[in-house]
Amino acid sequence: MGSWIKAVTLCLLLGGTAMGYVWQKSQIHQLGTAVQKKEVRLDLLKGENERWRQMRAEMRSTQKLYERVRKLGLGLTMPTPEQVLRLSDLPPEAKELEPSKPGEYRTVKHTPRKGRP
Repeated sequence: MGSWIKAVTLCLLLGGTAMGYVWQKSQIHQLGTAVQKKEVRLDLLKGENERWRQMRAEMRSTQKLYERVRKLGLGLTMPTPEQVLRLSDLPPEAKELEPSKPGEYRTVKHTPRKGRP
């Protein structure tokens, strides 16, 4: 009687192990398929993103903007120097700087105002 119990136990153990193995392989296959679908979708989105980036760059180009203004008949022209208002980003307590020469770059040390973080 003892050998019969051992045989049944061994069969159940082997059967359970085989079923676990098959289930694991099935899960691996499903996950592989899902990953493959996601990679295809990622490639499509990357291509679409690149097309949108190129379109945006094209639409922002000066030449395209001038063409569009001319095509729509908006009558826009370059502003005259009197129409240009230059704003200073210096804090109110800073001294006004002399205008820079072309190609010259300067920085101003900015300290936060009191009462502000």
